[in-house]
Amino acid sequence: MGIMRKAFKKKIVLFAATGFLFGVLLVESKGFSAEAQNVRLVGFCDLQARESLQVVLKGNYAYIGHHRGEKNNPLTGKSEPNGTTIVDVSNPGQPVILKHIPGRKGAESRAVQIVENFRDGRDYLLRNQEAGDFTGFEIWDITDKRNPQMISTIGPLRAAHKSWWDSQTGYAYLSGTQPGWRGQHLIIYDLKNPLQPRYVSSWGLPGQGPGDEEGGGVSLHHPVVSGKRAYLSYLFGGDMVTLDISDKAKPKMISHLDFSPPYAGIHTTVPFSGMRVRNFIRGQGEIRNFLVLSEEAFAYGCQELRRQLHIVDATDESNPVRVATFKVPDGDFCERGGRFGPHQFAETRDGELLGGSLLYIAYFNAGLRVVDISNPYHPQEAGFYVPETGRSTKSGKPGYVQTNDVDLDYRGLIYITDRDGHGMHILEHTGKK
Repeated sequence: MGIMRKAFKKKIVLFAATGFLFGVLLVESKGFSAEAQNVRLVGFCDLQARESLQVVLKGNYAYIGHHRGEKNNPLTGKSEPNGTTIVDVSNPGQPVILKHIPGRKGAESRAVQIVENFRDGRDYLLRNQEAGDFTGFEIWDITDKRNPQMISTIGPLRAAHKSWWDSQTGYAYLSGTQPGWRGQHLIIYDLKNPLQPRYVSSWGLPGQGPGDEEGGGVSLHHPVVSGKRAYLSYLFGGDMVTLDISDKAKPKMISHLDFSPPYAGIHTTVPFSGMRVRNFIRGQGEIRNFLVLSEEAFAYGCQELRRQLHIVDATDESNPVRVATFKVPDGDFCERGGRFGPHQFAETRDGELLGGSLLYIAYFNAGLRVVDISNPYHPQEAGFYVPETGRSTKSGKPGYVQTNDVDLDYRGLIYITDRDGHGMHILEHTGKK
């Protein structure tokens, strides 16, 4: 333990010496050193050491989707396939696991969406399942958080990745693959009555649909929805699409950007609209709309073109233009193990689109990065938190951070999950709000 701590201290000194980051703090937690700037640790939940991906905050609860695997659940005394964990965070310093909803045997259960106090006054959870006996989406009534009940399913599909459930309209936008289609594409369902999901329409890029001439192997990661627009990110293919979804039965493409080559696939696209941009003449276009896009780092040890974030000016939504990029300098991250680079940044705060001028980015072995985009043409890092490493749940040996997802609650607290099973950290940004 002492060697690990000394090694981290040496790395921090070298990293700070590059002139990029200053005022780095060592935060002792569970015997290993964390690194932090303008971010403090508020609470921690081990999530039963399950490998975790999506985290969604709604009210006083955190909902976590897990990668496939199996762990013991102390609440039941049984070994359960990784599924979905519900955590009470009303006291963020002492989070409490209320329920683990097991996945199907061998299932990938990465994704979760929540609507509270829905049209019938009840709370619902939508999650994906990719298992041998069923691939599709499940809808659960979670009004009683300790006793969830599955009420309906969507499928079977050939793939079921992530989703976006718009509580205002009741429509769900799914990333999956229907029989006869190529690659993951957009599937729209009417979930105003969660007991009876109703298929509405599907949309894909040319080459994806039944009867199309085969395309270039594109595959949708997931959609983000804002009003009458859906923003689609293609992890395989490198495409970003803005759709007009005024007519749910007939979505129409407004714009299309292709980042690959040379860049990798696009993981996430989120709108940041109505931003007042400095150095524009007042009344001459200084209020502008932007899209922030994230690639996903794949290769261990940095054996790939460096992944980054892209900022796109979409004031003319039919002609979006890339205006800036952001990436964390290498430092010694390529030697720390695991992936280094962006994965997902926070899309929401308490279930609503984030907005504001700060990004909260899950950056794999570089932990959480907070980025100020108040000047979208020149993004600046405004803080970070790299958790202690602990031990890998896979090998039992000293592991590495693999911060996988991030979301915010109504208090502005930040929640990050870890792909290697290092639990959920609850954080507060102490810098510029």
